Amino acid sequence: MKRIFELSYEDIMNISKKELLESIKSSEGRVVMAETDIAKQPIVYGVSNPELAASFGADLITLNLFDFNAPFIFGIDDCQLKISGAYDMVSKCNEINKIISKNRADKDYIKNVKRIIGRLLGVNMEPVPDGIDYPEGRKLNEENLKKARELGFDYVVITGNPKTGITNQTILSGIEKAARILGDETIIIAGKMHGAGNGNIYDPQVLRDFANAGADIVLICAPGTIPGMDFELCRRQIEAIHETGKMAMTAIGTSQEGSSRKVIEQIALMSKMAGADIQHIGDAGYSGIALPENIMALSIAIRGKRHTYRRMGYSLRK
Repeated sequence: MKRIFELSYEDIMNISKKELLESIKSSEGRVVMAETDIAKQPIVYGVSNPELAASFGADLITLNLFDFNAPFIFGIDDCQLKISGAYDMVSKCNEINKIISKNRADKDYIKNVKRIIGRLLGVNMEPVPDGIDYPEGRKLNEENLKKARELGFDYVVITGNPKTGITNQTILSGIEKAARILGDETIIIAGKMHGAGNGNIYDPQVLRDFANAGADIVLICAPGTIPGMDFELCRRQIEAIHETGKMAMTAIGTSQEGSSRKVIEQIALMSKMAGADIQHIGDAGYSGIALPENIMALSIAIRGKRHTYRRMGYSLRK
């Protein structure tokens, strides 16, 4: 199986869950995931944040704040509306609603978005506890899981944005539900990249529970991103995950995606030494994306310029 940075456009469009897991494993810790907030205007006019992340070397693009009840990606779906300010947003609400209605009825919507971006696509799904006011279209529930499978997402990330109150137990329940619905079609990634309003995860047993419940890849905080998460704790957590036969992903989800390049490189090297199979960089740089240069810096730190430029170049080969 090809390593992930060797996958061509055609490979990405047709890869199965089993093949993708094999590709990630064969890459030996040289896999980059970039998360992008698609509910914000992109930082570059006319180019969506997911496209920009892809062009700077990301292999996997995770859509944050994607609403299954109102599918819309700024930078792609609004490209003909020429929105340049708040007045345009208000005056073109009817056109935006028409696009959302069209997208909602389009079973190939995400497949078409994937053709534009040219990368493996995933979506954040949040197992928000009862009583928390949160958009239904962003919650992890049976209906949205079925939509994720039907739309053709390559993976789902079961985690929590800040102040959602998501707990270890709601993540565990979400994994079990996702495993039942997604089966062999969609990769399940699960864990926390920060407290999400309900505390960080330090106990390796919690991670084993996530893996045994059905997560294919378990997400943990990258060393240096939350208090107390140093290299040694990260290494122990990853060892616990690997003991279950599953893979581990370290995440930068604490706005440090907007830090200096040196900080990104340090986190990347510590994560790789600890045994991470995938390295994630979040969306809190400018307007829903990490600093693009930091995506490339992360990639170069863990796989060098040769494979980084290969990945960047393959985005143009269709």
